[in-house]
Amino acid sequence: MVTVTHPSTADSVESPAGRRRGAEVARVLVALALAWLVPLAAHPLRLDALLPLLVLAGTMAIQRGATGLVDRFVVACAQLFGAACVFGLGTTLWPGHLHPTLVTGVALSVLVIIAGATGRMRFDVRHLRKIRRPADILLAVAVAGVSLVALVPYAARDLGGRLGLPLAGEDIARHYLLYDAIGRTGGYLFMRPSALRPYVPDEELNGIANYPQGLHFAYAVLGRFVSSTTGDISADAAVDVMMWLLIGTFLLLALAVLWAVRRLAGPGTSPARLLPVLLLAGAWLVLGDPVTVLSRGYPNELAGLACAAVLTAIVVRPLTRVGEQTATVALLLVGLSFSYPLFLPFGGLAALWWIRRARLWRFWWGWLTAALVALVAAVGPLTAATASSGSQLLLNGTARVVDRPATVGLLVLAVVAVLVRRGLRAPSHRAALFALAVAAGMAGGLGLYQTVTLGHPVYYFDKLLHLLIVVCLCALGGLVRFAPGLGVALRVAVALPIVAALAVAGGEWHTAPVAPGVKLALGKDRGSPEAARDALLMTRMFPGGGAVSVDLMGSPWRNWSATLGAAALQHNYRYFPAWSGLLYPGAAGRASTMDDLDRLVRESPVPVRFFVHDPEASLLVVDGSNPRRPNVKPGQPLPVAFGDPAAPTNVAAARALAAKYPTKVQVVYATPANP
Repeated sequence: MVTVTHPSTADSVESPAGRRRGAEVARVLVALALAWLVPLAAHPLRLDALLPLLVLAGTMAIQRGATGLVDRFVVACAQLFGAACVFGLGTTLWPGHLHPTLVTGVALSVLVIIAGATGRMRFDVRHLRKIRRPADILLAVAVAGVSLVALVPYAARDLGGRLGLPLAGEDIARHYLLYDAIGRTGGYLFMRPSALRPYVPDEELNGIANYPQGLHFAYAVLGRFVSSTTGDISADAAVDVMMWLLIGTFLLLALAVLWAVRRLAGPGTSPARLLPVLLLAGAWLVLGDPVTVLSRGYPNELAGLACAAVLTAIVVRPLTRVGEQTATVALLLVGLSFSYPLFLPFGGLAALWWIRRARLWRFWWGWLTAALVALVAAVGPLTAATASSGSQLLLNGTARVVDRPATVGLLVLAVVAVLVRRGLRAPSHRAALFALAVAAGMAGGLGLYQTVTLGHPVYYFDKLLHLLIVVCLCALGGLVRFAPGLGVALRVAVALPIVAALAVAGGEWHTAPVAPGVKLALGKDRGSPEAARDALLMTRMFPGGGAVSVDLMGSPWRNWSATLGAAALQHNYRYFPAWSGLLYPGAAGRASTMDDLDRLVRESPVPVRFFVHDPEASLLVVDGSNPRRPNVKPGQPLPVAFGDPAAPTNVAAARALAAKYPTKVQVVYATPANP
């Protein structure tokens, strides 16, 4: 007897679940192909500058722990910065370096794989409706207002004016050097310091090569996308891109702080209650001490402050998905490590508070994530320690001294915001109070150490005060619970006197007329625009360098800053330190004589170009131990004729050396550029 077996319906017809899995795999494969085809097509069309926006949009699309477009945008920016810092470790080793097609292809492929693995290949358009929430609209208006106030002083200036603001603080030249060298070599310089050796003096190689470079790497990547679109890779174009990226970093800091204020205010906060708090926080950003971090040219600190603001917000009010919260906290810690390790202890303690609250130790992947984050986040402190001296925290710098009374007042407001109306009953307010305590404790501890050691606080104390200010501004969101019966007009009326008090004065003890942001907006804070224009002029005339360019065209500080700027732009910073001692008018000890200038020319390993213009300009003296120079009152600009009347002027000294060393010295008669 023969038995005939018929195939079952389940065997002959594919199940709906199987069809869905097949369709999902097909979508992933198509998306992976597009991840490479789109950047391949964009490059010959010179549309590379649009590709970072595509990566950002893709990162926003796969978010599920953040609601609304504003939340997704902020979280995506934070995640991408941390991911870029990690990405740089691999980029340094691969042969393609920073080519836009390769960078975009890898980034989009990673996003497609994450979306496929988590089932997020489809974007729910219903999330777009959440942008219409009144609180989000108010936040967007506040960010636009802060951006306008911050952008106008820079947009109204030419490139020399924009560059001149931070050039007065000196550090911007080394930031440009790192940004430019990473763009040229394609990766982190601490992993191959030999690539930096042609650009810096041997005695500074270790310090510069091991400086935290996460933000410089991100700038170099974005700069490559811009140059691939414009086709302009001149020094002018490169430094202009870096300046706008610096300004953009401050705008992202402002967005992060204002977003944190809204987030800490709570999801049900009405615009009427939120408006005066955003007004106060926004005014503090563009009028008070935070804007000085921009004007003095500290891009790494701006990035570190932005990471701290986002971390504070999501530790106080975590994202709705534990996985996304864990990944975002981890990437923010990496961002802090690779941008500004001084703030990493704050980030680590804030993260531990959330880990305890979320009881993350219950999951095996939580331990694995902690180990990986500890390993990668250790890079920043370890390299910074290699670059630093044993007394690094005692060094002074060029940062503006923070307004002490205003900062104390802000701290009091922040504590009130956390404690008002039995605030500590809420876990979010306990987390906010912990963040305030950590930031205040770090600043107070360092200030005490510096006072005991030096007699007064210096540089890094003010940096930690910047961190405290940002955390306090984030915590102001709790003020929406204060006096719930007040209307919007009365709330704004309460906030306006505080804003006015902030605007009318500044300085260490809040006694200097008008706030730093007001000075910047009115053009009173100019920096060294003439020096920046001289540096750009020298670089345009001799873009390839080939010789050390020495500015002798004008006043002493202008000449020193311009020579520094040109050294970075012409890739000749390696030869600058020797000339710095001769040109620096504030140097202690001997003033420079004609013999000193002759010796520098004679010992220079490369030719020397002296740029001259003003026949009255002078810096040399006859007797270095007993210099005769004009008496200048403290705070007054130094005169162009700063040298001894009996010593040669700058023009005469340059001509004499050109006659003595005709094959080594060139005198360039230049006309400084006007704004």
